[in-house]
Amino acid sequence: MRTTFRSAAVALVLVSALAASGCAPEGPKADEKPSPTATPLFASDEEALAAAEEAYAAYVQLTDAILAAGGSGIERLGEVAAGQQLRTDADEIGELATLGYRTVGQTTFSDFALQGYDRDGADGIAVVTAYVCEDVSGVDVLDANGISVVEVSRPDRAKYEVTFDSATPASSQLLVSLRQPWVEPEC
Repeated sequence: MRTTFRSAAVALVLVSALAASGCAPEGPKADEKPSPTATPLFASDEEALAAAEEAYAAYVQLTDAILAAGGSGIERLGEVAAGQQLRTDADEIGELATLGYRTVGQTTFSDFALQGYDRDGADGIAVVTAYVCEDVSGVDVLDANGISVVEVSRPDRAKYEVTFDSATPASSQLLVSLRQPWVEPEC
């Protein structure tokens, strides 16, 4: 027992000596204010959902326009897409253009629903994820001779999980960064 008492006494003396010499960790100073936390990009989930829906409308409109032009204007994809989705779209549109394909008609969407909103994504980038039902029943893909190449078995409606990233940490502009088929529930 004497050893335990002695060890505790030595530890107390060391802590007291460190505190007196200024080597002990200091508590917060009275005049220091905590650093402010970042303000969320969107004030609510509803605001995030509205921004995502607006961004998706711009994405669909621009990709439809590029496809209708046979791939012309593909460099504009960066206005509506980023990351993996930008690479995927550029590759797919490039392949269609190489084949001489173009589209006619417009893609529509419905049932836009928020899946999640991460206010503090990596590097201050906000991330919004939503579900959407996309309808391509009004879109046809034509070859260089104007003949449809759409397979009869193509589904007209499909559900996607779409991830949006803010263009910059301070920007409320969202870009489609990932678009994946979502099988349940169906549109």
